[in-house]
Amino acid sequence: MTVTIEVKAQSGKTQELYQTLQALLPTMRDEKGCRDCRVSRDVEAGEVFLLFSDWELKGSFEGYIHSENGRVLLGAIKLLGESARFRMSSDARWKEIGAVTFK
Repeated sequence: MTVTIEVKAQSGKTQELYQTLQALLPTMRDEKGCRDCRVSRDVEAGEVFLLFSDWELKGSFEGYIHSENGRVLLGAIKLLGESARFRMSSDARWKEIGAVTFK
């Protein structure tokens, strides 16, 4: 299952958001069930980043997002992002990031 999180940086926070997302990748990769993750920058909208993560099961991602490391990711997005949304597969509808907490 691939989860995509799209984040638009707040004005003046583009580089800080990018560096923060990059710094969080190793802890995400170490999570049980995480197969891969990476950050990309939208070439047309330079302040927009896409965080792609591939998980064995939906429950693996849910476990991560409810962990301390997942809360750090969501906190960074809230602190540095102007807007954010996510989707659970490439053909799924985008949802607001607040819905990512599920429970």
